[in-house]
Amino acid sequence: MADINYAPSQFRLAISEEETFGTAITEQSKFYELDIINPTRLDLASGMIEDTRKRSDGSRILSGTDTYRTTTGGMYVIPFECIATRNTLDLLLYAAMQDIVSDGATTPFQCEFEWDSGTTGPDFSTNAGKFLTVLGEDGTANWSATSCVVRNLTLSASPGSNGGRLTASGEFVTGFDVDITTVLATTASWVSPMTGTTDFFPFQAYQACTVGTNAIVPYSFSVTFNNNAVRVGHDKDGNAANYYMGQFDLNMEIVAKLDAVTEPLVAKYRLSPMDGSAEEAVVMTWGTDGDTGYLNFAMNAVYDAPDNRDFGAESGVGVTLSYSGRATSTVEAIEVSIASGIDRDWVD
Repeated sequence: MADINYAPSQFRLAISEEETFGTAITEQSKFYELDIINPTRLDLASGMIEDTRKRSDGSRILSGTDTYRTTTGGMYVIPFECIATRNTLDLLLYAAMQDIVSDGATTPFQCEFEWDSGTTGPDFSTNAGKFLTVLGEDGTANWSATSCVVRNLTLSASPGSNGGRLTASGEFVTGFDVDITTVLATTASWVSPMTGTTDFFPFQAYQACTVGTNAIVPYSFSVTFNNNAVRVGHDKDGNAANYYMGQFDLNMEIVAKLDAVTEPLVAKYRLSPMDGSAEEAVVMTWGTDGDTGYLNFAMNAVYDAPDNRDFGAESGVGVTLSYSGRATSTVEAIEVSIASGIDRDWVD
């Protein structure tokens, strides 16, 4: 009789950036552990190719030969939710945004990512862009997923969740067959998701939140990146030949105090965005530009819904501001800056 009981804390997750598309990382010291909130399970059904039909074999009952199944040719999905830490958030941002402008040559090695009118997505088959090995340390059987990108990424923070710390959630996806055989996962060699309390981005410690040129008082914040990644083609082993990102969708939501600054903002929702008059500059910042721990979201946006009033908040009436990121020929839809203090050496 089986007598082993597992605890949720025995399931761990780490990521490592790859150099060659289709080649997984196995060196354990190159993995950065994610501070996951809930255990992550690989969705084996998501990437399975399966066809079931009753064959004309003289029987009215399904048999084993009536189902065809193969583990290659699809796209596996790995959902995740973790606390955003300084030494993992830049990896997640790059794997989702896939458009890096610069990274600092000296400490604090500040990186700039953007989505603008020229963003197209990289040619992964030539090892461009950023793709990751995702490694699961499982109480029952470790697993590894090769050349993953982050298809969608939501970053959110509010005082009542996870101590106010910025949280990252989304989906890793891969067009490669996953490995659930004898996979090495030496957690003692992984880079810890944190070294101290300064590695987090607490909502209570945000530096600035502005709409236009005016400061507002936020109650919560979230931004979602979706690159709509799909697999392209097949190699000789049935794995993806590339990934395609057909459209880059960007949304932000800020719940803020209803006051003399936020009350008139609804007027821009009533304007047509076609002539540019409805666009708004929205900024959320942690830390100081040029210092380790800096994180800044600068978004060019239009309202995608009228403001929604919250009359039940104990701190007074709040208002939900919903935005959709928009790029012009001269203005980025969003620019994200992060100074991790780690020299990634991503840009020559």
